[in-house]
Amino acid sequence: MAGRRLAPVGLEERGRRMDTTRTTARASAPARALALTALALTGALLIAACGGGGGAATPTPEASAAASEGASAAPRASNPSTGEPSIEAADEIEAGQIVEIAWTGPNAQGDYLTIVAKGATEWTDEPYVNADVASPTTLPGPTVEGDFEIWYVAKDGTVLARHPFHVTPFEGDLLAVAEVLGNTKFDVTWNGPNGQGDYITIVAKGATKWTNENYAYTKDGNPAELLAPLAPGDYEIWYVTGDGVTQATRPITVTSVAVTLEAAATAAAGAPVEIAWTGPNGSGDYLTFAPVGSPEGTYLDYEYTTAGSPVTVNAPAEPGNYEIRYVAGTGATLAAIPIKIT
Repeated sequence: MAGRRLAPVGLEERGRRMDTTRTTARASAPARALALTALALTGALLIAACGGGGGAATPTPEASAAASEGASAAPRASNPSTGEPSIEAADEIEAGQIVEIAWTGPNAQGDYLTIVAKGATEWTDEPYVNADVASPTTLPGPTVEGDFEIWYVAKDGTVLARHPFHVTPFEGDLLAVAEVLGNTKFDVTWNGPNGQGDYITIVAKGATKWTNENYAYTKDGNPAELLAPLAPGDYEIWYVTGDGVTQATRPITVTSVAVTLEAAATAAAGAPVEIAWTGPNGSGDYLTFAPVGSPEGTYLDYEYTTAGSPVTVNAPAEPGNYEIRYVAGTGATLAAIPIKIT
C-alpha cells in the first residue's frame, strides 16, 4: 500500500456513495416540478411531464440534451411527410408507455406535435416534437389513466389534426427479497413500461418523495440492482416513472449489520498490522486507522474489504492511541477497536 494516498471512495463523496458500476454519484436532490427537457431526435424534442401527480423526485443524472426550445422555433431540416394534416398512432397505451406517432402535414416553420388531455383548449407545456423530424417519431406517454389527444399544431397555435387515444392504468409490479442485510446489494425484478427516466429506488416506509436514496434506471436492465440502506428498519421499493409518479411499491425490511474486528492490541509505528474482520463487505467499505476521539471521516492508511479477511494495513507513523475502524462506503463507522502504537 506504499504510495497510495488517495482518499477512499465515500470520503470524497461523503454520505452519497452509490454503486458506481450501475449509477454515478448524484450532486443534489432533483427538483420535482414538471420540467421541459430537450432531447436530440434529429430535431429538437422537448420532454415535459405528462399526466402529472405527486410522487418521488426524479434523479438528475438521467441523460438530457441541451437547452429547451419553444414550439415556435424554426425547423432545422425539412420532413418529407408533407400533405394534408393527419396523425396515425395507437388508440390505447399503458400509462408511462412511449407513444409512436406517424403524421403528414404542411411542416411549416414552427409546426409541432404534442400530447394533451382530452378537452384541452391550448398547449400548456406538455411534451412536443417539432415537425421537422422524420415521421414516425415518439413522445413520452401520460403516466395516468385517462383520455388524451395527439395534436398537430401550426406555429400560430391552430390545431390542424387530432388523434384521440386512451391511457390504461399502470400495470407494473416489483419482485425482491422480503429482507436484506443493511449496506448490501440486492436485485429487484420489475415489470413496467420502461419509459424515459423510469427508475427503481428504495426509501423509508412512509416516505412521500425520493430524497437521494440509491436507485437504478429501468433502461439499465432487469433485474435492477440496489444498495440497501445502512440503518435497519422498514423500507419500500418504488417503481417511479420519469415524471416522478410512484406507480408501484413493495415492502422490504433492512436488518442490522453485524461487524467484528480482531487485531493485535499494540503495534510498532509504521509496521504492517493484520486485521481480521466480518461485516457486510458493502460497496466502498474499508478498514483504516484513526486517532482515538477523532471525528467521523478521519482516516490514515486503509484497505478495502474487497481485499478479503484478514487484510494488512500500515500502522500510523506517530506513536499514540488509535482505533482500527470498519467504515461503510457511505462514510459511517460500523465498528472500532483500540490499538496502541509504540
